[in-house]
Amino acid sequence: MDNGHHAYCVSRKHITDCFHAVHHWLDLNGLSLNPDKTEAIVIGTSARHRREGEIAAVQLGDVTVHLSNTVKNLGVIIDDTLSFNDHVNSVCRSSHFHLRAFRHIRKIVSEDTAKTVGCAMVHGRLDYCNSLLYKASITNIQKLQRIQNSMARIITGSSRTDSITTVLAKLHWLPIQSRIQFKLAVTTYKALTTQQPSYLADLLQYHVPSRQLRSSSRNLLREDCCKLKFADRAFRHAAPTLWNSLPSGITSNLSTLTVFKRSLKTELYRRVFQD
Repeated sequence: MDNGHHAYCVSRKHITDCFHAVHHWLDLNGLSLNPDKTEAIVIGTSARHRREGEIAAVQLGDVTVHLSNTVKNLGVIIDDTLSFNDHVNSVCRSSHFHLRAFRHIRKIVSEDTAKTVGCAMVHGRLDYCNSLLYKASITNIQKLQRIQNSMARIITGSSRTDSITTVLAKLHWLPIQSRIQFKLAVTTYKALTTQQPSYLADLLQYHVPSRQLRSSSRNLLREDCCKLKFADRAFRHAAPTLWNSLPSGITSNLSTLTVFKRSLKTELYRRVFQD
C-alpha cells in the first residue's frame, strides 16, 4: 500500500467516525439524518488534498452523504481550502446588483439618505462574517474594496479621477482590510471580557512574562507559533497577533465595549488616512 492510498484510508476513517458520532447524537435526541439536506466537506491545504486524494462519499447505514468542494452555512460559502473565493464572488455579484439599482435612484435622494441606504445595502453584505477573511488573498480583498469604492462614489457623486482615499475619509468609512481587523478585534474584546463564546475564549490566554516588564499592563495575549500559513489565519493565532499590534491605550482599557470600539476605530482611521 503506497503512502497516498494509506492517507486516503486514514482520512476516510476519520470522516466516517465523525459522521457516526453525529448520527449517534441524533439518535440519542430522537432525530434522524436527512441525506437530501446534509452536506459534508473536507478542509485542508491544496497540497494535502492532492496528497490524500478525494473522498466521494461517506456511507452511514442506508444513508449516503456526498462530499462537496463547497458548503453554505448561515450565508457563508465555505470551500475546501478556506480561500473563500466562492464566498467573495457571491458577495460581489449580489452587491453589484444592488449598486446598479441604487445608481438609478441616487439623484432623487439626499446624500445623508444615500449614505444610510448605501450602508444598509452594501456594508451589511461586506461586513457580514468578514472576520473570516482575515489574511485572505489580496485578490479577494481588492474585489470587495472595489464594491465599497463604487458605493462611495455613487453616494458622494465623485468621479473616477477623484482620490478614493479622500472620498472614504469624507464618509468616515474604513476600507475593507481595516473593517476586517475591526471586526476581529471587537470579537477578541468580547471573548476576553465576557468569556463568551466559550469556544473562542478558551483559545485566548494572556501573556505572562518571565519577569516584571513595563509592558505587563498592556494585557498582551500569548502568541503561539504555527508552521503553516493556512493555520496562521485561525482565530487562536490571528486574534493575539492583531490584539498585540494595537496601542496600549486601547488594549489596557477594557472598560466598556462602546469605548473600545470608538478608540479602535480612531486608531484604524489614523493608520489609513493620517499616517
